[in-house]
Amino acid sequence: MTTSTLRYALVSALVTLGLIVGTASSGSAATSPTLTAKKTKAAVVFGSGLKAASTEQPCQSGSAACASSKPQLSLAWSSAASTAGCRFRLDVDWGDGKAVQSVKLSGSEQAKVWTVTHNYAGNVAARRAYAIGATATVLADPQARGCSIESAGLTFTLMCTPTQLVSTAWGAKFPGGDSDISHLNDTFRPGVEKFVAAMTKAGITVSPQSTLRSPQRSYLMHYSYKVAKKQITPAQVPAYTPVAGEKAPKVCWVFRSTTGALDNTTAVRAASTLLSSMGVDPSLKTPPALRSRHNTGDAIDMRTTWTASTIKIKTADGKTVTISSGPKDGTNARLMAVGASYGVNHFAPAAVDRNHWSSDGR
Repeated sequence: MTTSTLRYALVSALVTLGLIVGTASSGSAATSPTLTAKKTKAAVVFGSGLKAASTEQPCQSGSAACASSKPQLSLAWSSAASTAGCRFRLDVDWGDGKAVQSVKLSGSEQAKVWTVTHNYAGNVAARRAYAIGATATVLADPQARGCSIESAGLTFTLMCTPTQLVSTAWGAKFPGGDSDISHLNDTFRPGVEKFVAAMTKAGITVSPQSTLRSPQRSYLMHYSYKVAKKQITPAQVPAYTPVAGEKAPKVCWVFRSTTGALDNTTAVRAASTLLSSMGVDPSLKTPPALRSRHNTGDAIDMRTTWTASTIKIKTADGKTVTISSGPKDGTNARLMAVGASYGVNHFAPAAVDRNHWSSDGR
C-alpha cells in the first residue's frame, strides 16, 4: 500500500467516526477542524411545570393567585433543561411583615424544580390575603449560556380551618345558656323566684330560657346575630377582647371558596345556625348585648303567657293586681309593674326584647 493510499484510508476512517468535520466524499479534511455544539438557554421559570401542581400543590403552579388553609407555603421555580454552571438568587417578600428571605440556587445538569418555603402564623388573625413579591437575580453565567430566572408576584390567601370557622360547636365550647334559675346571683335570684311563684299561682305559664351567661357566649350571640341579620359583614367582626385572663373564643367568621374568594352566603348561613343553636329568640329585634347583666347573673330571659281573660297576681308587698288587658305575655305593662316590685325589671322598650328581665332593666 502506498503512502498516499494509507493516508486516505486513515482520514476516511476518522471522518466516519465523526472525529473530523469535513467532506467525506472529497476525502479531504478541513484545514482547521473545529468541534461544534448547540447551546441551550438555561432558563428558570416561576412554577413547578407539573400538571398536578394545580391540585396537589396549588401554590406551586406558577399562577398569580392561590389559596390554602395550611400556613406553610412553598413556591416553586423550575427548568426544563440543564442549568449547569448557572447560579441564581431569589429575594422573597412574603407580605407578612417579616424580613425578606434570600435564597441562592445552583444550576443542575438535569431538569429540576426548586422550592422556597415560608411559615405563616396559623392563628385566626393571620387568616387573610398576602401579596408576595419575589425578585430573581442571575449571579453567575460562566459559559455565557443565557442563564435566566423569572421574578414573580402573586397573592396568597390563607384560609381558616374547619375547626376555626363558625359552627354550632362554638356554642358548646362556651356554655352558659341554660335556664336554671339557681344559677342567678344571690342578690337577684330571690326576687326572681318569688316573682315566678306569683305568676305561676296566677295562672301564667313561665318558661325560663337563659340565666347566667359567659362573656364569650355573649360575644358569640351578639356577632352571630349581626352577621345573620346582615347588619355587618363577616370580615367586620372584631376579635374577642379577653378581660382578666378570660379564655377567648378564637373563631373565624370569614368563609371562602377553594379559590380564596369571599363566600358571605355560607358565612351568613353558618352564623344563623349558630344563633339558633344558642336559643336566641327569633323575634328579637336587637342584638343580644355584648356585655350584659347575664354575665353577672343579674338577668333572666323567660317566656310568659296566659289564656284567661282576667288574672290576679300579688305584688312583692302582698297587694293584688288584676290584669284583664293584653298583651298576654311579658310585655304587658301591668305585669311589668308587678315584676318591678320584686326587683325584676323588664327590658325597655319591651317590644324589642320581649323576654328579657334583669335587676335594672338592661
